[in-house]
Amino acid sequence: MLVTLMFLLVIGQGRVYAGGNQEDPLATVDTLIQERKYNEAILLLTQFIKNNPDRFDDAQRRLQRIVKLREEYNKIADELLNVLVTDPTNDERKLAMIRQLEGLEAAPNRAAREFILKTKETALFTYNRAQFDKIMAEGRTLIDKGDYVAAAKRYTDGFSLYREEFYQAGYGDIIMNNVNHGLKDIQDNLVTYATLQPELQRRIDTFINLTKNISFTTDFETLIATYGELEALLLQYAGMRNRITAVGRGFESQFALLQSADANLGDSSFLPFAFRFILGRKTEIQPEGIVGAMDTFWVKGVSGLETAMVQSLNGLYAGYNEQYKENPLAMQDSKVEKIRQYGDFALRVISIWSPVAVKELQDQVTSYGKTIAVSKTPLYLSVQALLENTNTLSDYYKVLKEFLALTEQQKNFFDAWQAGKASQELTVTGLLNTRGNLITLRNTLTTYKNEAAKRLQTYTGYKEKGLNLDSSFAQIQLGIENLEFLEQRLNDQELVLVSQRYTVENAGIRIAFNARSGAFEKALSLLQGVQVTSQGGSGYLAKYPKESLPLFNDLDRQLSTDIQRVRALLTTYTAEAGVIKNDPGIQALQNETADLLQKLEALHTQVRSNSAIAQQQSALADSLKLEGDRRYQEAQTALKNLNFDLARQRLQQSGERYDASLAVQDSQELRNLRDQRLLSLAAEISKIENETVVRDVRRLITEAKKAYFSGDFTKAEDTLLQAQNRWKTTNVDDEPEVAYWLTLARSALSIKTGRTIPVTAPLYPEMSQLLSAAQRAFENGKALLAAKKRTEALEQFDIARKKIQEVRILFPLNQEAGLLELQIDQLIDPAAFAANFRDRLSAAQAKLAAQPQEGYAELQDLYTINPNYPGLKAIIERAEIQLGLRLPPPDPKAIARSNELVAAAKRIIDANTRSQFPVALAQLNEALKLNPNNEQAVALKDRIQTDVGGQATVVLSSAAEREYQRAVQELQNGNTIVALAIVEQLLQDPKNKNSTKLVELQKRIQSRL
Repeated sequence: MLVTLMFLLVIGQGRVYAGGNQEDPLATVDTLIQERKYNEAILLLTQFIKNNPDRFDDAQRRLQRIVKLREEYNKIADELLNVLVTDPTNDERKLAMIRQLEGLEAAPNRAAREFILKTKETALFTYNRAQFDKIMAEGRTLIDKGDYVAAAKRYTDGFSLYREEFYQAGYGDIIMNNVNHGLKDIQDNLVTYATLQPELQRRIDTFINLTKNISFTTDFETLIATYGELEALLLQYAGMRNRITAVGRGFESQFALLQSADANLGDSSFLPFAFRFILGRKTEIQPEGIVGAMDTFWVKGVSGLETAMVQSLNGLYAGYNEQYKENPLAMQDSKVEKIRQYGDFALRVISIWSPVAVKELQDQVTSYGKTIAVSKTPLYLSVQALLENTNTLSDYYKVLKEFLALTEQQKNFFDAWQAGKASQELTVTGLLNTRGNLITLRNTLTTYKNEAAKRLQTYTGYKEKGLNLDSSFAQIQLGIENLEFLEQRLNDQELVLVSQRYTVENAGIRIAFNARSGAFEKALSLLQGVQVTSQGGSGYLAKYPKESLPLFNDLDRQLSTDIQRVRALLTTYTAEAGVIKNDPGIQALQNETADLLQKLEALHTQVRSNSAIAQQQSALADSLKLEGDRRYQEAQTALKNLNFDLARQRLQQSGERYDASLAVQDSQELRNLRDQRLLSLAAEISKIENETVVRDVRRLITEAKKAYFSGDFTKAEDTLLQAQNRWKTTNVDDEPEVAYWLTLARSALSIKTGRTIPVTAPLYPEMSQLLSAAQRAFENGKALLAAKKRTEALEQFDIARKKIQEVRILFPLNQEAGLLELQIDQLIDPAAFAANFRDRLSAAQAKLAAQPQEGYAELQDLYTINPNYPGLKAIIERAEIQLGLRLPPPDPKAIARSNELVAAAKRIIDANTRSQFPVALAQLNEALKLNPNNEQAVALKDRIQTDVGGQATVVLSSAAEREYQRAVQELQNGNTIVALAIVEQLLQDPKNKNSTKLVELQKRIQSRL
């Protein structure tokens, strides 16, 4: 068989090389032997021997060499055939033997070649497949154990499968160079990988440990620096992985190109096996191959980094969140900044996937790339969401910081106002500015909320696309809720600001109202009167409408402004947002403002009403003052005409008008003018009129004395009373001389009072009838007694006595009754009557001391019955002198004393010592008492009284008049003691002692005590 095979091979090759190149045949033979092209070498040697028999030995040696090689080839071929029969599954031995055959014979004949090729293909496929599976399984085991370097190295062992066949396929230098370069690149990278992977693992573990103690006090720079070194290694690792991946995908692409050119080219070749050892099988779930080993380590290591970063980041956020919950208004912006820094850092760590992800998604989309995108996108977005939330929280603290500053500013404004250190205007302006800033801040917050809402919308879109971002969504939602919480605090604070603003406004209105009320009370007190204490210590109500009027006018203007301001404030209430104006506290303040407006309006009405009254009172005061001026002028005119009564009347009327004006409008100027005018004119009236008064009084005294001496005591009394009244026209005190004669006249009248019954007496008719009846009975008895009818006469006398007794019950001193009774006694028993006459006279005399009127009446009756009784007339004259009915005869001593007093008074008058005139006047009055007929005393007295003038005060000063009127009022009210105290206080002033009406009031009061 072997010989046949060799023959076939030789025949085949002979056809190929017949007619070949004959140049340098042995050198060519050597080359062909070296190239294991034995058939061609044999043909060439056969031809060489024919052509060069002399060189047979050289050719023979070469043939022997070929034969020897062919014998070895045949031996191995026989063994191969034997293995095919006896050990058909031993593909490894088959392939070894085929390699030996191929090493011995580079170009066997066609039949041999086809046989070897077919056998080789079958054995190689079976063997390589088994090796492929074995390598893949062992690589998987090493990956699962975490021995990623060994796994990668084990996968490189598969590069030998179909490698020789690939090299022998003749694909050209470009392809072969690319493949060789790729394999070398893998080997070089795996050398680096062998040291890089353990170092990476160590650094990853170190970094993860560092993240376990992350807090807000951690120095992130150290951690970031540590990661910087790690990141460089990770990027190196990723680059290495991507380069190896690129080799694998290059092999895969190259195979696809070769396969497109050769439809029979299957996966049982080098490139399909190689790129699977690099990239792993696409049908496997778990990563495998060199890249799979590297990716498994990458996933585990980087995922560990991610987990550690996310956990520590979440820990930071949770710690912040706990503190936020404890006090949402505490500034924690530094913590948020820490979280933001750490979140950025976490994104940096997560972004380490980028080189790998780009490789798996950019050139071609792989399942691994999809896995990265699907698994890392939610993680990335969750961290990104947390970072987005830190932006929200940063916005939160920006607003909070300004909010706290505004709140403090607001507090300072309000506290300063409450402490009285800031005015209402400054406080309201400050609060309004603060509110404006707060509204601006709230608008900024709204912008932040909208931005946060957009973020939330973005993440809502992610969720709708199936991404599991619940925690991210919750974080962003929580950030929005934080902003909403802060917004509510801003709203609450705005409500506080509004409340404080309106509180300050209302306080200002209340202060203004109180000030206006105080000013109104002051103006009203001026209008209605204020208690004023006079110099004497007494008080009176002084009214000042003129002074109140400018106050009322000022108040009118001020209140108009106040009311306008308060109405504007109420409009501001109405313009407030519903949430503010519907707040119960604000509504209470608004009600308070409305109430203050009502009070201001009511006060305004009162101000205007009282302002009108003040105007009226001012006009009335002016009118009364003008009336007083007119009456004063009329008094002056009347005085010029010596019409004293009219002058006094107009003077009093002038005083009344002035006083009425002062009662309406108190004015010290008018009071001074009034007192100066009236008191001066009153004194002038009294002085001028007093001359007439003195003459009239002297005349009346003279007339009264004549009546007195003629026994007409009633006329004397009447005349003297006229004199006294006339005297008091210009004087207050009684005229002493008039009083002296009036006493005498009244004494005489008192003695004779009751002797007759005046026709004007109320009982005159009854008494006249009784006396007439008694007289008739007496006459009847007298006639009966003359007719010797004594018994009947006595009966008539008894009737007469009874009538007399009835009269004497009421008029015991009646002269007619007394005489009639004596006549009855005298007629009944004349002898006894005469005998008892002396006793009657003695009894009458005895009564003069205790009962002078009765005793004098009885003496008069006895004198009428018996005027001739011895000594009776003298007794009556002495009784009359004793009773003051008759002046005693002149006393030389009294006359002498009278003259002495006149002489003393004359010296004072002649010396014109006016301060001693009252003494001189008293001396002259005393002189006239001692000697009523002292004409010199009369002349001197009238001279002094004329010179001194009248002492009576027609009008009082304004203050005295006011007190006089108060005393009258107290008397009318029944307060007699108070009235008397006022009068006596007034009389202590020498200016008031001569006030007739004041003295009269004193008498009226004393009469009631």
